[in-house]
Amino acid sequence: MRIKIFLVIAGLLWIGAPARAQNFPAPVGFVNDFAHVIPDDIEAQITTLTTELEQKTGAEVTVVTIDSIGDYDYTDYAIRLFEKWGIGKKGKDNGVLIFLTVQERKARIEVGYGFEGILPDITAGRIFRQYMVPDLQRNDFGAGLLAGVRVIVGVIAEDAGVEITGAIRPRLSRRPEEGEFPVTMLIIIIVILIILARSGLLGPMLYSGGLGGGRYRGGGWGGGFGGGGFGGGGFGGFGGGRSGGGGAGGSF
Repeated sequence: MRIKIFLVIAGLLWIGAPARAQNFPAPVGFVNDFAHVIPDDIEAQITTLTTELEQKTGAEVTVVTIDSIGDYDYTDYAIRLFEKWGIGKKGKDNGVLIFLTVQERKARIEVGYGFEGILPDITAGRIFRQYMVPDLQRNDFGAGLLAGVRVIVGVIAEDAGVEITGAIRPRLSRRPEEGEFPVTMLIIIIVILIILARSGLLGPMLYSGGLGGGRYRGGGWGGGFGGGGFGGGGFGGFGGGRSGGGGAGGSF
């Protein structure tokens, strides 16, 4: 149901929207520290966890840090980056992207279609808030990202019935968390967007910026990436997985 809601909203938001050039960095591995904020020892731990997970289950969990994405929306960027890289195996869509933009102080866990049953939005949100945010708020970005990876790998490993060295089984709070978006509100938004689309008002609103920060502004994706070059390396890329926009994140 949530996937259908996302697709409806995404389709409506693109009605009348201008085409935009996209220029994403190329992946260099399971850890893509383009902002240079992850210490070497933590990068090695994340690489070990994600590599063992991929070998035992086929799942692809990757970490990406960007110094700044300018005025672009971090959620839209994460979704598009996920799709561009094709994180997860084709047909299984068993990928997870943990995305961090340093200057904007935002992060997101983006979940592939195949994992939306074991990592629904509410679970991704609790992992973000309970395990990642405390370290991220202290600017200990490496520790925060490692904490998120350990829990996500633990959830996937438990579902697959395998053991991953260093993964942890999360003890997630069951109380309602601030920022969890009610389904009723999503339905209301869909109805409003449908009315606007049928009345011909949605396109002009998108062009004029009437829907706020979710709309892309300015030039192409090429600008605004600080913190050094994206590098090269021998990484062969991901397996062609897809995301339906599931996941969670926010400011820290």
